Amino acid sequence: MKILTSVCLLFIVGFCTSSSQAQDIHYSMFDMAPLELNPAHTGYYAGTFRIGGLYRTQWAGMSISAAPSTSNASSSFDGYQTPSAYIDVPFAIPRKGKPIRNWAGVGISFYYDAVGSENGATLSNLRASLSLAYHLGLGAKGNTILSFAAKGGIMQRRISGDFTFEDQLISGGGNATTDPLGMSLGNATKNLPDFSGGLMLSHRGRRFGLEAGVSLNHFTNPNYSFMTPNENEDDEARLPMTTISNLILRIALTKKGNLFLKPLFFFQNTINTTGQGEGLSAFDFNGQLLLGIHFNDMQDITLYLGGGYRASGDAIARIGLDVKGLKFGFAYDINTGTQGLNNQIFNNRNRAMAFEVALSYVAKIYKVPVVDDVLFCPRF
Repeated sequence: MKILTSVCLLFIVGFCTSSSQAQDIHYSMFDMAPLELNPAHTGYYAGTFRIGGLYRTQWAGMSISAAPSTSNASSSFDGYQTPSAYIDVPFAIPRKGKPIRNWAGVGISFYYDAVGSENGATLSNLRASLSLAYHLGLGAKGNTILSFAAKGGIMQRRISGDFTFEDQLISGGGNATTDPLGMSLGNATKNLPDFSGGLMLSHRGRRFGLEAGVSLNHFTNPNYSFMTPNENEDDEARLPMTTISNLILRIALTKKGNLFLKPLFFFQNTINTTGQGEGLSAFDFNGQLLLGIHFNDMQDITLYLGGGYRASGDAIARIGLDVKGLKFGFAYDINTGTQGLNNQIFNNRNRAMAFEVALSYVAKIYKVPVVDDVLFCPRF
């Protein structure tokens, strides 16, 4: 009951925060990008070190109608490319004469998010972060764990090529004849610091397990505008804070636990703390259900099959395979909506689709014990 109460409190914090518009990347296989999901996942595993990555592509090679309501003219763009990678290491905190129940973790993560057009223009975000986490074992057995973490790094925004922005169209009366940014948009770069924090409550049981977490991103509201700062606050574009809540369950269907269900839930919303438009206006929700089949303990092979649905109208199909410390995952998104960007801008023959490929490995390196030779001397 105490665990359930704590989980509810975590989700009240995450769900009751106001939002304006989503700014962060969000993967369909969010559980395969643990450090991007929540820095509290840093070092949360049994092993020596973990390394992994995820690649997502969306709307690649799509044809876009330039003016869907008045013209048949169309163009194409390269879509979104979003690779990420991470490596993290746990550190045990020994207790004299007692089993280890608390440990810390340190990790480094990267992601690159870019969108390109047919003329070679690219708008991209690159972030490198260092995360630190502490895991505190609770209860008599220590199988209930409270984790909290912080993450900090540098984000780089870059423009290359020919883009037309809203400010240009407004200032030019509908024609991009002037450059209100006062710089060459052919090559512009903006570097900004970025900080996040996370909290997670987890329970590891033989028949039941859970991970419930909440993270807060961009809590310093860095200015990501390419414009030169001046006395006019309208020239600033503050990156809004974003909360991410997630819940991952593991429910055994058999006594041995070789057949189990894995429900996953993801909720992201944005906090607009500056300017107008405050309040709940946009969010992202992702719910999935996976069936896990564990073949045998000796080979340690587990197969995952299932799927889910995103509130924006994407159906998700997933398959995964765990072999000892190696994890592989593949997801395919199909846009099922009949409204919005997919139906109005993309040609019907090219529906907005995406796929993801993820791979991670947990290495377990142990010292080989050195045993002194014993010389047997028989008695006569």
